[in-house]
Amino acid sequence: MRILAITGGHSFDRRAFSDFLDALPGDITWREHPDADIDADEIAEFDVSLHYDMPGTLPEPSEPPHSLRERLRAAPRTGHGFVVLHHAIASWANWDEWSEFVGGRYLYRPGTVRGAPRPDSGYRHAVRQQITVENGAHPVVAGVPPRFDLIDETYLCEIFEDSVVPLLRTDAPMTDDVHFSTALAMAGRRDEREGWRHEPGTSLVGWCRSHGRSRLVYLQPGDGASTLASPHYRALVANALRWAGHLE
Repeated sequence: MRILAITGGHSFDRRAFSDFLDALPGDITWREHPDADIDADEIAEFDVSLHYDMPGTLPEPSEPPHSLRERLRAAPRTGHGFVVLHHAIASWANWDEWSEFVGGRYLYRPGTVRGAPRPDSGYRHAVRQQITVENGAHPVVAGVPPRFDLIDETYLCEIFEDSVVPLLRTDAPMTDDVHFSTALAMAGRRDEREGWRHEPGTSLVGWCRSHGRSRLVYLQPGDGASTLASPHYRALVANALRWAGHLE
């Protein structure tokens, strides 16, 4: 299996991520933005992309390169796979195609999602939570226990649950009284929620979907070293890579 791992646009524990990559199956090429933009000929050398990046969002939203737009639009035909982890759902804040492709949208400021006005999304660090496998027959969760514990960040954001195949759920509360406003954090008021309101969110934290021949898996956990070192999380990601890369 030939894997393209992509980082950049968001801080992360480099040593923990490197150890995590070493534990995954296949041949891995690690690229970081801005050197992660590759053309159609180069992407054909890989079976699947592993996204742990968050480009096009900070400090100000920017448009994706033409080559990435073309890769995404060609994926249903080429069959290239995508495994998207944690903060990568928040990539390309102004590009609707990315959120529709992944199956959810993280808003740094209030905006419009699928034609409806929505508040900015919320975050909460270091949440003790139990993850439950919802679809035990799916190859992505093969060999993973029905329930396991993690300490990881949670997101209160837009999830298109009607457009994806559910795989994992959390027992962590998905409400605005325990999450913090991203817009306030962007304004220098980190870990605040005064005046911010958000509807309760879904418990769904892992899913998959297909776009023609292309397969995608999103896993919301992945914030820190403890999760990246978790054998259950590593098994999930390894399974996701095999499934998305049509090698399950």
